[in-house]
Amino acid sequence: MRWFDDLRRSFAADTDGELGRADLVSLAARGILDLARRDLKGEPSFPPGVILRVSAREGSLETLRGWAADPTTEREITARLLNERLDPSVLPARRWEVERGERDGVEVVEDPAPVLGVLVVEGGDHDGDRYPIGPARREWRIGRGRWHTDNRVQNDVVLAEAAPWLSRGAAILRRTGSGFEIEARDQGEFVVVLPRDGTPRRPAMTASGRVPVALGDRVEFHDGREARIALRLEAA
Repeated sequence: MRWFDDLRRSFAADTDGELGRADLVSLAARGILDLARRDLKGEPSFPPGVILRVSAREGSLETLRGWAADPTTEREITARLLNERLDPSVLPARRWEVERGERDGVEVVEDPAPVLGVLVVEGGDHDGDRYPIGPARREWRIGRGRWHTDNRVQNDVVLAEAAPWLSRGAAILRRTGSGFEIEARDQGEFVVVLPRDGTPRRPAMTASGRVPVALGDRVEFHDGREARIALRLEAA
């Protein structure tokens, strides 16, 4: 069988019944694994990004959309892939498309344009700077100036130069399959995620130390008083 025949593999539920959450996770992981090819050393590689296309009948459409948007589903898919002894760095970026169809099913295709988003700086002396977020990386270091805490690791996103209250190693943004999470580092509790819809959250105050960030959300960095610089995550 040719690798990636017509750039896709299609999977459907084994019966005419609705897809359960476990089915969704299993079929998505299986579809991603089917896209793997091996190099001369036998190591797997994947396309930079994939689209998980879910078709759903009227009665299950909203349920499947909810599961696709749930970070728990992403974590379960990632865990299923890592059980295949894959290095996390080789896993493709993922995004979901859930549409009405004649029956429930999952189709995995290569993403022809896998730029995931753009980080836009708001405020400070780097106001308006834009940083494309692509699938080739899994994390982006964020802070003041070129260096992230020391002179060996550079910041991927420079928030400002002239803001002494802002930490050099303020935070790290991580890709989690189809979404992102931000971890507050040296900026501590003065990092706040402002969702487009929902309640503000501080990564430093959560059990995991991380908070999901979605398209349209803003991440605000402040000094506990009036000084503020933000990052907005927008569509590419």
